Amino acid sequence: MILKSFSINYEKLASDFNIILFYGENFHLKNELIDNLFKEMLKKKFNKKILNENDIAENSNILFEHINLDNLFEEKEVICINDCSDKILEFFDFNDLIKNDKKIILTSNNLTKKSKLRNLAEKEVKIACIPCYDDDDLQLQNLLKSKLKELKIDIESSLVNELFSLNKLNRLDINEGIKKIELISQNKKIDRDILNSLFNTTSSFDVFEISNILLNGDKKNLNKVLESFYHFSINFNELLPPLKYKINKLVNIYETNTDNKNLSSLIDNFKPPIFWKEKKTIQTQLTRWKEDELKILMRKINDIEILCKQNYEIAETIFNKFLLDIISKRVLVNTYL
Repeated sequence: MILKSFSINYEKLASDFNIILFYGENFHLKNELIDNLFKEMLKKKFNKKILNENDIAENSNILFEHINLDNLFEEKEVICINDCSDKILEFFDFNDLIKNDKKIILTSNNLTKKSKLRNLAEKEVKIACIPCYDDDDLQLQNLLKSKLKELKIDIESSLVNELFSLNKLNRLDINEGIKKIELISQNKKIDRDILNSLFNTTSSFDVFEISNILLNGDKKNLNKVLESFYHFSINFNELLPPLKYKINKLVNIYETNTDNKNLSSLIDNFKPPIFWKEKKTIQTQLTRWKEDELKILMRKINDIEILCKQNYEIAETIFNKFLLDIISKRVLVNTYL
């Protein structure tokens, strides 16, 4: 049975389901939901056991002992099995587990629609299936506003918007920031400077995400990228290879167009198939960059790589300027050597 992550009744979840699957790419949301569930189960005197699918694969008796052997002290147990895949279905019968008095929590990364584990959890009414998708900025802003409202703290929406325009905040950052606000809100008025000081990013952009931001011409997120460089020490050596990879892929898509297809058809027919989540991004990039422009950009990247290596002491300044040139497309006319 599919349950929505934003409307969970933890008391009902703990009492009504013996098997609960949390899956998806949102690591921080999964941790938050599982922590809340554990707190509810602690009220019911459950003890927590943590296992991993790989451990079970190496020794299936571990799981058998936890599920089937009675606790010597007659304590109730909740067993959490992390990093699950369809392989977990090989180790026990879910029908038996549904009838068992043990609670089983399964966690997994993103499961495709073809996943046997996901399909079973979605269709079986006695199994809770909770997808945890990535939060977008709007969802995170609403989360922050909601938590501030619970604390009866009135902050202008413009300040919250500004906070997100300068930082790549995730759910953990928000929860940690709220804890700090709770400590000081009785004694201080929360203004812009205090708000910015309390919410610190703990996540960095990965290099493929930065490449997409550049090729999309996403000025808004470029500021967050540059801030991310400051916190996480990302440099040109890390970013240029994935950026080149992205550009080459776009050029390859253009070069397969022998029948003058429109962009949408071109992307749909490209081999190997493009993952559905990438299609919109790739269409945006192909709309923004012509084939000859991508080839010029590739040459400019090779130039900037040489320039940064020749001037390593100021490479960060050179490189950041180059990123701004990509966003504005001045990179097509500017020279770097």
